[in-house]
Amino acid sequence: MGIPIADTGEVTEDSGVVGGFLSASGDVDYLIGDDSGEWTAETIAGAYGGELIIDDDGVWIYTALNDHPAIAALNTGDTLTEVFTVTSDNGTTTITITINGNTDPPCFVRGTLIDTPTGARAVETLKAGDLVLTRDQGAQRIRWVGASAVDTRDPDRARQLRPVRIKAGAFGPGIPARDLLVSPQHRILIDMPDMALLFGQSEVLCAAQHLVNDFTIVQDPGDLVIYHHLLFDTHQILMSSGCASESFFPGQVGMDQFHLDTREELFTLFPELRVLPESYGPSVRQVLRGYEAQLVRDRLLPDIDAVDVNPASTRSF
Repeated sequence: MGIPIADTGEVTEDSGVVGGFLSASGDVDYLIGDDSGEWTAETIAGAYGGELIIDDDGVWIYTALNDHPAIAALNTGDTLTEVFTVTSDNGTTTITITINGNTDPPCFVRGTLIDTPTGARAVETLKAGDLVLTRDQGAQRIRWVGASAVDTRDPDRARQLRPVRIKAGAFGPGIPARDLLVSPQHRILIDMPDMALLFGQSEVLCAAQHLVNDFTIVQDPGDLVIYHHLLFDTHQILMSSGCASESFFPGQVGMDQFHLDTREELFTLFPELRVLPESYGPSVRQVLRGYEAQLVRDRLLPDIDAVDVNPASTRSF
């Protein structure tokens, strides 16, 4: 007599997206005995815009909508779990699906002005060895610069790829002083008065994509975008047109998003990263998770009557 055993599967945000959906497959089995034709064929609705389909042999396919709000809100290291109960002639068991969050490296869009000891400079003019002003440690030398051209017109990856435009004054007068364009995963320093009450820290980092409110912070239309990365000996807070945000943080996931030759270049500078990504050190500030960031975004919603919502009104790029 067969004994049904549990099965598992996993999908990763923005990975292997087909028609807007993430997918995984498998075959749930008996511990002992032949399970052919023993399972109840059915379709079970999932919690994230997809479903689990299983046939009478136990072969299953799982799907989830890549742009589902709960999945889109995941940061790297975050997970969601779905558990489905399936039935055989000899009893029930479960199929557990893990949904992994995934983010690309944070970066500035070409044309962003970065504060340096000699004044603001466009990010694309900076090179390794140049000094940049940091919030915590004054002038620091850049160890590595990187750039990549990204076609952001893919509708299945729009939210992940298209730059976020932080309009002039989005965080208050002169912050930023002009429109700032960053990648969706680029983290902005938030120092609003109630941060300590909410998160136990007076300053926190929040991914730009989690701050989008469609008024003062918006996601730009798809186009060809050049993203630039600035790496220092330690994670830093940089100033761009009066707005504080992070330098590149070479954690495991950040490194994984680069091509092999770029990773090798970084490993030459920081050889310990090859075997121990954590060796770079911690993030310079606490990083908010997607659900925590909603509290910040809600506080940034403008007074509609007082805001100029014309997208071209402050455009500087």
